[in-house]
Amino acid sequence: MNADSLSLKPLEQQFEELCSIINYHRSRASHAVNEQQLLTAWNVGAYVSNKLKTNEWGSKVVTQFVEYMKVNAPALKGYSRASIYNMVMFFDEYSSDMFLSIVSKFYPNEIVQTASGQLETTGSEEIEPSRVMGQAPTVQFV
Repeated sequence: MNADSLSLKPLEQQFEELCSIINYHRSRASHAVNEQQLLTAWNVGAYVSNKLKTNEWGSKVVTQFVEYMKVNAPALKGYSRASIYNMVMFFDEYSSDMFLSIVSKFYPNEIVQTASGQLETTGSEEIEPSRVMGQAPTVQFV
């Protein structure tokens, strides 16, 4: 036997390794898609919540937006009036003072952002400990 024949793995084991590589990357892709869907819901909820709270929009504007999407962006599915309001509730609940104070207790050493800095900051804001939302450093965005 030569050295080459000793280093060869059975073909089935090689196929299993290849399947593992594929499954690993499929899992990472699913994780990335889920993360982006969560961020989309957060950002849409934040935008609409702000418009509603400042009385710039009434509830009928959300319905008008849904109708607008049906005509002008038919490929964007899953944005019914109910789902938009679910995104608003998601944002409102998880950016509330009570939730943020709980998160800061359980994740005091995480890198955090102010609630107002969740979408964008100029870099000059101070981080107020009572207004934080924990995020792992790898998923933070400014």
